[in-house]
Amino acid sequence: MQIELSVLQAELKLMPISLLKPHEEVDLKVLNDLIESINGDRLIKRAIVIDRKTRVIIDGHHRVKALEALNCDKVPCLLIDYYSPKVLVFSWKNGSLLSKNLIIKAGLTGRLLPPKTSKHMLLLDGHMIHISAVEPEVNIPLSTLKVESLPPGNSGQTIM
Repeated sequence: MQIELSVLQAELKLMPISLLKPHEEVDLKVLNDLIESINGDRLIKRAIVIDRKTRVIIDGHHRVKALEALNCDKVPCLLIDYYSPKVLVFSWKNGSLLSKNLIIKAGLTGRLLPPKTSKHMLLLDGHMIHISAVEPEVNIPLSTLKVESLPPGNSGQTIM
């Protein structure tokens, strides 16, 4: 299924990791495997998804933590309107609908939810798809994401 990002009013930017807010903890085994994989490839393959207004991470917590561990200070992000009716959030455990406010509050307060609490889905053209399906392939070398700061006050750099 070809996904048109304009439907989500999405924007792809290179963002300082320090501006991002996780809402979930990470699984250390998954994180260590991902660090090894990204370091071996020497690049990040896909952008993460964040809420445009709050910068809360919607999908990609492990990638962000892996990039931090690899001394990167930027990450490619797909900024979306999290409160769009096209974005739905479910529990991985029982499939029940979760409140978007719960996710945002966890991100803004730093009281993180357990790993894999939320499963973000998109309702597009009558089809339900996981939000990762819209994460663009970016293939950005780690050297591009390392400690070469953006200018002060910069809220990100458009990359596509």
